[in-house]
Amino acid sequence: MLNYKIFQKVILTFWMSVSLLFFGVHSLSLVNAKNLMPEFLSASQLVPLEKYKESIDANKEQHVGYISKLNEKYSDALGVAKARMEKIGAVRATKALEGEILRIKANDTRRSKEIEGAPDYVKKMRAQYDEFIKRVNNLKRSRDGEALYLADRGLAEIQLTLTKSNEIDTALKLRQYREEFKRPPEPKKPKPLVVVDEDDNDSEIDSEPIDPSDPPFNSDIDDSDNSEPVLYGYGDDAVRPMTSEEMEKYKADLGPPPQRSGKGYSALVSSIQRKEVNEITLGKIKLWGPARPRMWKGKPYWTATVTYPTTSLFGTFDTEGMAIISGSRVLEWRYTGSGEEIP
Repeated sequence: MLNYKIFQKVILTFWMSVSLLFFGVHSLSLVNAKNLMPEFLSASQLVPLEKYKESIDANKEQHVGYISKLNEKYSDALGVAKARMEKIGAVRATKALEGEILRIKANDTRRSKEIEGAPDYVKKMRAQYDEFIKRVNNLKRSRDGEALYLADRGLAEIQLTLTKSNEIDTALKLRQYREEFKRPPEPKKPKPLVVVDEDDNDSEIDSEPIDPSDPPFNSDIDDSDNSEPVLYGYGDDAVRPMTSEEMEKYKADLGPPPQRSGKGYSALVSSIQRKEVNEITLGKIKLWGPARPRMWKGKPYWTATVTYPTTSLFGTFDTEGMAIISGSRVLEWRYTGSGEEIP
């Protein structure tokens, strides 16, 4: 009888997942989709939107690659831990690791309570995994946001040209389109499906399809500060791209961009040498990124990024850090995307 009930739950969960996959997720993507081919623009005027789509596709491909590499290394490390637990006959720990390995291989990055049955060093490894997942997801969101701002600046120039050439109707349509284009997508609100069992009224089956871009579940993480996007999805303390209006307004305040020599940006090099940041050393930097204008706490700044390796209990991964520059000095070092301060 018990096996039959379990079989019923599995079948119900499968069909609910299929239903959500074909109906729920599809409708959500339609709500959040952006029309990248407005009919009132000519082919040449669509160029900023075409570049935007190319950037979004490239960001998605890179994100999937990061997640796949992360999951592969983490699951390999879990396999080593599982073999150790099997060798000493630790049944509960072995079962916990088996469940974790299956979830990670299925690209389910969310944290499960089952991991609490694993050894302490595995739980520490899981905590590091959660941090890497968070950084990778935030990095994608940051790059998507950069692509959106860049496209909007291109559209703003087209709008200005239309206005100057007295094509007022098209200019007004473009202005309205830009407002819709810059609006953040509606946040996902997944609701777990509850299956009532006569022997256990508290049993739950979460049949939401797994999306590798979703942040990992962790009951200890407070997401309250991310509930309401402030401007295009950026909070007050976030380092965000500049709008076309801000670029024009703060052009004189920004001044020329910092120049990169063969050794990198002088402000960043000096900051690292003064040990204003401990996680980054000059010898570890693999890539110097471009200088970009940004808004931070209501003021304009130049920023520049560096890519460097960071080591975890289950492997080494590339991390991108961003320096906020004022004149010849670095004000702060932050992880690109999450905005957290780099130690």
